[in-house]
Amino acid sequence: MKRRFWRCCVSFVIGLMLVPVSGWAAEVVLYSSNPPELIDMVSQGFAQKTGIKVSTVRLGTGEAMKRIAAEKDKPLCDIFWSGDVAVLDNAKQYFLPYKSREARALPKNYIEKDGRWTSSNAHVMVIMYNKALVKESEKPKVWKDLFLPKWKGKVVIANPEKSGSAYAQVYGIYKLYGWDGLTKLIENAKILDSSSLIYKGVAGGEYPIGITMEYAAYRYVAGGSKDVGIVYAADGAIVAPEGAAVVLNGPHPREAKQFFDYLISKPVQEEVFEKFYRRPARTDAKTIAGLPSLKKIRVLKQFDPLEANVLEKEILKKWKETVLSR
Repeated sequence: MKRRFWRCCVSFVIGLMLVPVSGWAAEVVLYSSNPPELIDMVSQGFAQKTGIKVSTVRLGTGEAMKRIAAEKDKPLCDIFWSGDVAVLDNAKQYFLPYKSREARALPKNYIEKDGRWTSSNAHVMVIMYNKALVKESEKPKVWKDLFLPKWKGKVVIANPEKSGSAYAQVYGIYKLYGWDGLTKLIENAKILDSSSLIYKGVAGGEYPIGITMEYAAYRYVAGGSKDVGIVYAADGAIVAPEGAAVVLNGPHPREAKQFFDYLISKPVQEEVFEKFYRRPARTDAKTIAGLPSLKKIRVLKQFDPLEANVLEKEILKKWKETVLSR
């Protein structure tokens, strides 16, 4: 009787060991400020490939950083995706050093030295203009053109105190033309509360010219708009990397690394580019039809996201003072 009992126990334990992991509730928790449709596409693709469920909490980058910091002793999040890498660098003590095998295809400066964050996408900043309001022969060709008196009150930019992408634009122009250039831009520009107001306003004919992100402007072109034009500034297109990071001591570390690898893999990077026009951080990803290869764009080499982070308080303080004094 005892032998039969122990044989049953052994069989039960062996049976548990043979249960496939995919049959269990594997999960990864994602914090992200990306659009829901983009998150859904990547999450569903990952779930189909791995059987791992992605539970998403969608919130702004700043709010996500505060939440990750508050949860540091008992993290609820496994991975953060989206946000300027300078923001991630400020919070890198909360992230796990992890260098994905997929990161070999990224530029070295797109990976934190210990692997605490890695760039997933690169946002190209462009001059967007409305062709019904701006003649083709008069469109700005360089950032410096936006300082010309003829564009006073006709250029819009988001408030860099509220928008990370706008701060990247301001920092880039500062690197090119210093405070003299930024002062001239402020004198000419209307400053709006959010980035979305820029591309929606220019596309809708409310404003002639706006400084915005390539993917946001190109959506209108791809959608058939005949009124939207895009200029890659010849004095140096500003390229700001966006990043992802694995949370230190997160509840699902193995699944988090799998999601991270999937996110920056070549097929996923190319699908995100094709469907959402967000440029891959990878150098081996294909360029989609309708957009120039990054190799054919003159990129502002002086743009340093980590220096931008160091100078942010100083630049924003002076920006605010200049805006209030105009």
